Parts: sequence; structure tokens; C-alpha cells
Amino acid sequence: MARVYVLYTGGTIGCVANEDGALAPVPGAAFEALVLTMPGLSGHGVRGYDGLSWTMGWFDRTLDSSNMTPADWLAIARRLLSVYDEYDGFVVLHGTDSMAYSASALSFLLPGLSKPVVFGGSQVPLSFTLSDAPANLVGAIVAAGTLPVPEVCVYFDTRLLRGNRSSKVDANRFAGFDSPNFPPLATIGSVVARNELYWLPMPGEEVSLAGAENRTRRLAALEAQAAALAGFSVVMLWLYPGIRASTVSAMLTGTDPAAKGAVLLAFGEGNGPTDPEFLDALSAAVKAGVVLMDNTQVQRGAVLPGAYATGLGAVGAIGAYDMTPEASYAKLVCLLAAGLDADAVKAEMPKPLVGELTVIEG
Repeated sequence: MARVYVLYTGGTIGCVANEDGALAPVPGAAFEALVLTMPGLSGHGVRGYDGLSWTMGWFDRTLDSSNMTPADWLAIARRLLSVYDEYDGFVVLHGTDSMAYSASALSFLLPGLSKPVVFGGSQVPLSFTLSDAPANLVGAIVAAGTLPVPEVCVYFDTRLLRGNRSSKVDANRFAGFDSPNFPPLATIGSVVARNELYWLPMPGEEVSLAGAENRTRRLAALEAQAAALAGFSVVMLWLYPGIRASTVSAMLTGTDPAAKGAVLLAFGEGNGPTDPEFLDALSAAVKAGVVLMDNTQVQRGAVLPGAYATGLGAVGAIGAYDMTPEASYAKLVCLLAAGLDADAVKAEMPKPLVGELTVIEG
């Protein structure tokens, strides 16, 4: 018997049209009632998978994922930890717009997973006739209940992706997510194809969340991180031709609360302008204690620190290699909220902690 806990947070999958005709997510009880009308999921089972059952939970407040904040990441992590012993796998139903951020964050907030946590959602509400929601919902539950992959994943349009390697790549097509620099962990169709070579290893006893003491420590750490979030910000800065030093300064040193980290969406392999005023603005931010991550705007490939004279490593930016911008942002937030100082964060950011990056020599 495999038991799956489904946490509904809101998002398109649970939307209906309000009196103005705009889509908004319904409360949890209403969404569960809708799911139970699906023949394959009625009775909290899954047709074709004897012994697989699911239970649904939700928060009092449902959200469009455009309204998600790091505090919501922590709330999701706490809820999953609170029921960790009772279930064999977990599904987080989430809006698609910021799903890659949340899935990335959960991978850093819940190291030591020995059970799958599968984020899922849809491009079209479950209440619509022509919708990807039924297949995505069933696929996510099946993945969480039958694939012992010990990590945070995203399930969308038949593919199970590593959460911190995923990005939303299409606003309209059902194939809304991709993992540009990493292969799928599994594909679910008429047969389930596992790509176990790429799964994270099972955690050792000293970090496994299966241990009550480790879980208690992780819960205490989450509470401390929640308290720390109000004291700093992390920003994302997209570079573009003609970007002004004053814009950079305003973004990196003019925020309230103060920026402690920034993800730079640079050109190509991590390149930026060599304009002295632009570089001075970045240098000033580094001297002020801001951790700069040198990411790329390009979906595939990697930042190669030092490959070009226009690389941003000379001003103290840390190369992100092939980390997605979403993973870089989430990792920065989680490390800074954990109380690490700038030097410690700089040391941890280019290390693969939970499979989020590939260190590339070159």
C-alpha cells in the first residue's frame, strides 16, 4: 500500500472564473470535491494502481503562484515535514508561473529526502473540458506513489524533472516545463521509463529526514530561516545593451531591506559590459557584502568563469555554471536565511548541494 499526500496550494489547476470572468483558485475543500468527481481518482484511489491511495490537504489561503514568496516556500516545507512519516510520497499542486522557484527552494530546504516530493500543476484549469490538468494530476500522484526517487521533482506533460533543474519554457503549450541542462528523471506514458542513473542517491542516516531527530532539527532551522527572511532581499538583474551604472546601483545597493544577494542574468557564457562605471557599480555592491551570481540569459549551456575578458568574475561575481536562474535565486535566499555570511555563501554557491549544478572545467 502506497500513500500519497497531495498539498493543494492554489494555481491554475484549481481555478474557476470569478464574477468578473477572471480565473482565481478555489478553496481547498472545493478543489478536493472537484478532484473526487474524476472517475480515475474517486474514492481517493487511482484506477489501474491497486493499493495506491491519496489524501489531500491545503492551506487556509490559496494562491496564484505569482503571489508566492519565500515565506510560502517555508510553509510548504513545514507542512510536508509535519506529515513526513505518514506517507510514502508527496505532491505539491502549485501554480506554474513560479513553480520552478518553489521546487528549487524545497530541494535546499529539505535535504535528506528519502521519498519523492513532486510539484505539479497545469496550463488549463481542471474545471475546463480541454485541459492538461487530469493527466498532470494523475501522473504526479503515480510518480510520487510508485517511483522511489529521493528528491524534489516537477511533473509536467509526461516527464518527471529534477525540481532545481526545471524552468517554465512555454506559457501556452501543455509541454510548459523543461530541464534544459539535465535529462528527465522518468517519463510516464503507457509504460514508466525510469532514468535512475540520474537520481540523487538515498541520504545517509546522519541527514535522512526519516530520522525524528534530524527532522526536528530541520523544523527548527526552518523556523529560524522564516524569522530571518524579513531582514534582507535578493534581487535579479537582467543585463541588456546600454544598461546604466545608476540602474545597477539602485538595484543592488538601494533596496530596503538591503540586498544581500543578486542573480545577474548576463550574456552568453556569463559576459557583461566592460564600461568602467558599470563594473564599479558591481564592485561597490560586492564591497557592501552583496553576493553576486553570474548566470546567463541563455537556457542551455553554462557560465564559464574566466572564459572571456567580458566575464564578471573580475568584479567578484561567482560563476553559476549551469544552474537555472530560479535555482540560483532560491539557493541564495535559503543560504542567506540560514545565517551564512557573504564569504560562506560564496563558498557554497558554486558547489552542487542537491544536484542543482554541474561543475565544468574550462
